[in-house]
Amino acid sequence: MTFLEIIASLTPVISVMLFLVLLRMPASRAMPISMIVTGLAALFIWQMDTTILAASVVEGLLAALTPLSIIFGAVFLLNTLKYSGAMDTIRAGFTNISADARVQVIIICWLFGSFIEGSAGFGTPAAIGAPLLVLLGVPPVAAAVVALIADSTSVSFGAIGLPVLFGMEQGLTEGGVSMAAEHIANHGGTFADYAQFIAMHMITIDLITGSLIPLAMVCVLTGFFGRNKSFKEGLAIWKFALFAGLAFTVPAWSINYLAGPEFPSVIGALIGMALVIPVARKGLLLPKTPWNDFAQSEDMPQEQGTITAKPKFSQVAAWTPYIIMAALLVISRTVAPVKAWLTSFNLSWTGLMGTELKAGFATFYAPGAFFVAVCILGFFLFKMKGEAMKSSLTVSCKSMLPTIISLGASVPMVKIFLNSGANESGLQSMPVALAEMLASSMGAIWHWVAPIVGIFGAFLSGSATFSNMMFSGLQYSVADNIGMNHAIVLALQGIGANAGNMMCVMNVVAAATVVGMAGRESEIIRKTMPIAIAYALVAGTVAVLWGGF
Repeated sequence: MTFLEIIASLTPVISVMLFLVLLRMPASRAMPISMIVTGLAALFIWQMDTTILAASVVEGLLAALTPLSIIFGAVFLLNTLKYSGAMDTIRAGFTNISADARVQVIIICWLFGSFIEGSAGFGTPAAIGAPLLVLLGVPPVAAAVVALIADSTSVSFGAIGLPVLFGMEQGLTEGGVSMAAEHIANHGGTFADYAQFIAMHMITIDLITGSLIPLAMVCVLTGFFGRNKSFKEGLAIWKFALFAGLAFTVPAWSINYLAGPEFPSVIGALIGMALVIPVARKGLLLPKTPWNDFAQSEDMPQEQGTITAKPKFSQVAAWTPYIIMAALLVISRTVAPVKAWLTSFNLSWTGLMGTELKAGFATFYAPGAFFVAVCILGFFLFKMKGEAMKSSLTVSCKSMLPTIISLGASVPMVKIFLNSGANESGLQSMPVALAEMLASSMGAIWHWVAPIVGIFGAFLSGSATFSNMMFSGLQYSVADNIGMNHAIVLALQGIGANAGNMMCVMNVVAAATVVGMAGRESEIIRKTMPIAIAYALVAGTVAVLWGGF
């Protein structure tokens, strides 16, 4: 590639970093500008077909409907619980487990969030966990940051194994034939069997890297958002944090070994909560003095962080919407007749603008539909008055405008990037050309580059599944060229995609929106990016030291 072509292929990354991270523009401004710049680079430097470019924008707008529905549903549920008074009860319940904010962060984001990730995926855990933390008194930006960091290791098995079972299978398929056919034949004969083998490498690496995530979360919490800006205050609960990390990763490893990659996050999180919550209640592995010493935050609403003396509802009643939500997610993903019925209502658009591009929207299967259904149920369950119901809906709708603009630009930008292979310059698509250039120059250190490629894919696409679709084929080919273990390379791709989940624009926008911090996305990314990169590099180091499994 020429210098201009290299710059063009990097345009989505450069523009997002420049406008969103360095210039600190809100995502509602930075993403439309980045989309326009990327489109111009694709058109004039990459010589992308104009019809495909326009159709890519339409495809992106339609694809954005799914994450937008999830974000709206999460915000709607939060406001329903808030205006009904049920959130006071939930907040009191978490405080009764432990008054220590570090413990609350681990239980809500790491364990409960992993359960939601395993059931739904698509950034849902941060959209649920972050506002819960805010209602417990955690500053909004801090809540978004730690919720995003937590939504990482469990992503390997998110949405009932979608990133591995679907993302990698599609990424390894060319012309209807899997490039991994030989390895698939050697590991049971189906891709599900090979996916289980790859996932074993991922979760084995994460027995170390993933188990450190809770400790990283609390250190970020105290080091950046505590009154004393002390990482030492986070390290003070290292015993509990490591126990919580292993309480999820060890059961997840066992479930993948026994049953495959569909349920490690769901069951691993349930086992983790069963182990960790009693330990937290008894104060085991914890310092005698709870920590809740946040720096003064002007962003914190005045009513947050306080507990009503007599909550209006029981804990069971207050948690019923989340319990029903989790049950609906599991049933819809595991009971075949229910799944088939729900997916039969999907909207699909094919042949966009006369091209082969297509898009779809899972109207009833998407988690957003379940959120709305649970909210309506909550109106009756909590006997909400008309004014409270109206406030819940109107506040939710008003908060969505910046998110609609941000995702309405970022998803089309990604689609332009992915579809740029249709061009008159004879070049491959931007991600493939860029990644091949990296492979040719960095093959000797590919253990560390592989997860960075995974981060790159998730950062742009907003999804570990899409990252695996974009780059699994490339990773497999690189492994062929440099003689590296294919399963390890694919595992590092998946772990990198998980890490990218912490800082991808769509997830950051969603987390910022649900805590009322739309426009502060750059601040959140600057906090999560170092953790994401460190996570990926530690995983690469573990792979080098292990050598194989």
